[in-house]
Amino acid sequence: MERTHSRLSELAEKGALALRRQVNDLFALFELSSAWQGREPAEFARSTLELLVSRLRLDVALLKLQGTEGPLDCCFPPDLDREALLAAGEGAMSPGSPPAFVLPRPNILGRTTVRLAAATPLGEPGRIVVGSWRENFPTPHERHLLQLIANQAALALQSSREARARQRLAEERGRLQRVNSVLSMLHSVSDGLSRAHTFTQVADVILSWGLDAMGAHAGSMYLADGTGGGLRLIRAVGYPESVLRDYAHIPVEAELPLAKAFRQQRGIFGNDYRGRPLCYATVPLLVDGRCLGALGFNFPEPRPFENDERAFIQALAHQAAQACDRARLLEAERRARLMAEARQQRADLLSEASAMLGSSLDLEAALTWVANLLVPRFADWAVIQMVERTVSGTDETKTLSIHRERVKAGLARELGLSLLSTWSEPRSCITNNSVLAPIAARGRVLGAIVLGAEEVGRYDPEALELIEELGLRAGVALDNARLYQEARQADRRKDEFLAMLGHELRNPLSPMVTALQLMRLKDGASFERERTIIERQVEHLTRLVDDLLDVSRITRGKVQLKRGRIDLTAVLLKAAEMAGPLLEQRAHFLEMPPPAGPLVVDGDPARLAQVLANLLNNAAKYTDPGGRITVTAEGEGEQAVVRVRDNGAGIAPNILPRIFDMFVQEGRSIDRSQGGLGLGLAIVRSLVELHGGTVSVHSEGLGRGSEFVVRLPLAAPRHDGTEGEDRSPPSEVPSVQEDPGSLRLLLVDDNRDSVELLTEFLGSKGYVTRMALDGPGGLEAASAFRPHIALLDVGLPVMDGYELASRLRQEPSLKGIKLVAITGYGQDSDRHRAHAAGFDLHLVKPIQPGQLLRILRELAQTPVEAEVRD
Repeated sequence: MERTHSRLSELAEKGALALRRQVNDLFALFELSSAWQGREPAEFARSTLELLVSRLRLDVALLKLQGTEGPLDCCFPPDLDREALLAAGEGAMSPGSPPAFVLPRPNILGRTTVRLAAATPLGEPGRIVVGSWRENFPTPHERHLLQLIANQAALALQSSREARARQRLAEERGRLQRVNSVLSMLHSVSDGLSRAHTFTQVADVILSWGLDAMGAHAGSMYLADGTGGGLRLIRAVGYPESVLRDYAHIPVEAELPLAKAFRQQRGIFGNDYRGRPLCYATVPLLVDGRCLGALGFNFPEPRPFENDERAFIQALAHQAAQACDRARLLEAERRARLMAEARQQRADLLSEASAMLGSSLDLEAALTWVANLLVPRFADWAVIQMVERTVSGTDETKTLSIHRERVKAGLARELGLSLLSTWSEPRSCITNNSVLAPIAARGRVLGAIVLGAEEVGRYDPEALELIEELGLRAGVALDNARLYQEARQADRRKDEFLAMLGHELRNPLSPMVTALQLMRLKDGASFERERTIIERQVEHLTRLVDDLLDVSRITRGKVQLKRGRIDLTAVLLKAAEMAGPLLEQRAHFLEMPPPAGPLVVDGDPARLAQVLANLLNNAAKYTDPGGRITVTAEGEGEQAVVRVRDNGAGIAPNILPRIFDMFVQEGRSIDRSQGGLGLGLAIVRSLVELHGGTVSVHSEGLGRGSEFVVRLPLAAPRHDGTEGEDRSPPSEVPSVQEDPGSLRLLLVDDNRDSVELLTEFLGSKGYVTRMALDGPGGLEAASAFRPHIALLDVGLPVMDGYELASRLRQEPSLKGIKLVAITGYGQDSDRHRAHAAGFDLHLVKPIQPGQLLRILRELAQTPVEAEVRD
């Protein structure tokens, strides 16, 4: 009984011990949840394995789970064959006899075989396999404890996942908040940069936002200079002025964080610089692989520069680079626009200057106007020096000076002349505040242009090009003015030559005409044919001289029309009379039916008669002898139309457009025996156009004749209803009953043959004559002879005819004397000069004797006022 009681006591103690162990195991399991909180899966996997080994007194243990974060694999002992143990543990899940597993080496008790048990964690894919050498392993409690530990591990793993998920969520929320904050800040930076148009404005925006966002106390932005060898400071905040002066420009090769970031094109972050504490961050400004500069920040305390912070600085740098590139493009566009506007202004200036220089022959006034264009638009003052050709043919230097302030024009002149005095060779150049260019043409320097400004460095190569071009154009204008002056002088010399030629040709013609008349008077039957030939050739030569002088006057615009209301019928009759000798000589039939009514025009009767006579002579010359010439006149609307048709040689088609040009004669089947200079039709066109009319020609070709058509505007009808009044001088002067013997005539001419023959001719007509060979002789003869009429040559030796006429007008005893200029000079200026000298008439040699007799009778019959008439 006592033994039984002792046995029961022993069993009770063992039961109590087992119960305490089970209770302790359960309490240990309850503490696992708090012990595993916050641990990583690998950590509590090892912790679970250690707990199993200690609580279940295991020889082997394997935990293998497939979690969402990856496989968890933990083994005791570590060198155990895990796959073999896992395979053996497949049979340990059933409640039957536990399978055995052979250890790779004996345990501390020398046992080599263990009994296995396995459990599957709740809700987790995987397995826990354990083993012990004990024969009663696993007990129900151990199985239960194994399952509890597996489930607890699964719950801890799930809690760990949830905790990590919550932590990641919180971190993600924090990161998103930071990202949103950064994005908001970057948006604000972007908004500020959108209104930044210059590099300085970009730097202001970047530095102001960057310093606040990152807690930096200083920052700076540098951009590459134009050479690419250095970085220039755009903006800096938080640095002393002395530092800024020293680092306003830094070489690219400098050992500074900014230069290194620029060279290496990557961010440089650090907390010390050359052994001293300095927290800095520098990043390059990159756009499309190009490095524009660098951005730098300094911080008061060291910092680790996390990725987010580095990314933020890089984002700031990226935005700064894009804004700088945009500012560069805007600046380039602004400069291009300014350059385009400047070029346009220069082009407008050159255009205006060219127009002025080309439209004026007063070069001094034109260049003064050009200088006023330059000041103040392109310069503060201008000096233009030019060399002009004087009338005497010498060169004269003139200097023009203009200042934006008129009172300083003298100072501008001194400055310009001082610069020109040091101008060693005539080439364009730029000084500190002025630009010089020569005025040149055809390889000759004709002057210089100097522009000056108060601002140093104002002028660039484009300004130099402008002044060079202006100098060239001014040179061309100055050269053209010189050429024009030379042309005018040549034209004047030509006029003088033509006048002299006319005089010299007419002088021998005059005695020839007079000699022929005397021969006719003395013996009209002798040498009739020879005299006729000579007379015809003299008339032809006279017409040639008249045409030559007429075309000279017309081309110079010196023909003055003596207009009046005239009927073209009278003009046609006069023209037929003038062309009569040639028409009769060539035996042409002239058909000239009278107009249906009066054709009154406002014109010069003598010049219109010359026009129609030239057309008749032209038709007569280019029509074979015995030809037919028809002249018709009629009114068409508001025009009088005169047609001159012939059946002569005609005109080739290629000549028609040029037939009215001077000296055009080729290409026609003509009888060159008629001669001519090719001036008649040119004179016709010019005189018709002076009357406001037109002349045209039509021909169907060579040998088919031609037709010339003259159209003149009809004169407006008079209010009194009278029309057709002919104001032209009558073709015939009524005979005068005055006795020639009572008229005393003084003839003064240095051509002895001419004056002697004319004296003899007039004496044969009953006039009392006296002659003199020079001016003083004529004045002496007039004082003694007291003539009624004096016929004076103009080109007299010693005293010319103009002076002689003036002296005769001053003689009281010669009051009422009629003075007639008989000269070879037939220019308009000669007629005006004759009028000023006191001549009553101006006659051009050679004078037909019959015409002279009519003029003498007219002067004797009617008092003539001192008015020069042809």
